[in-house]
Amino acid sequence: MNIALDDSSVEDILGIISKKPSGNTAASTGKSPGGKKSQKFPYIEDILVSMAKSGQLHKGTKLSLAECHLVNKKDNSQFVNTMKLVEELWTEEEELFLRSSREEIEESMEEAKIIAETISLRCLTKLNEFEGREDPTPTNHQKPSFVSVGNRARRVFIGRKKGDENLV
Repeated sequence: MNIALDDSSVEDILGIISKKPSGNTAASTGKSPGGKKSQKFPYIEDILVSMAKSGQLHKGTKLSLAECHLVNKKDNSQFVNTMKLVEELWTEEEELFLRSSREEIEESMEEAKIIAETISLRCLTKLNEFEGREDPTPTNHQKPSFVSVGNRARRVFIGRKKGDENLV
């Protein structure tokens, strides 16, 4: 029995065999149909901007005690660990800016986003450093989701309690 296959059918079959999706569909590119990359958990910068916009930070609330509508209750421990790390790493100027009033944040939204992204990148870089990587620069596959960073930060904090010199 002979079956005639065109080039696209051959690519589809080869894709199935090699377990790689063929074509340029939303599923194969990891992007949602709208063109944006899908994101399972919010990034640190999104959480920081959200809390600043809501006015929670203006009240002087510790980040680890703050609440954010972007975070599910079941993910609270990762959120707390991430916010503890942010509190260690943000500069005084960044903290003062993000703790500005709601009105000031709304007026300078672009600056707030840039500051939050900078803090987010610093968290990844510092975690890489804490973990002993030769080059602490974050790789393209490292994403600053609060869950990922929170889990990594937890290991660092536990290492500090145990006195592990590799995780100081």
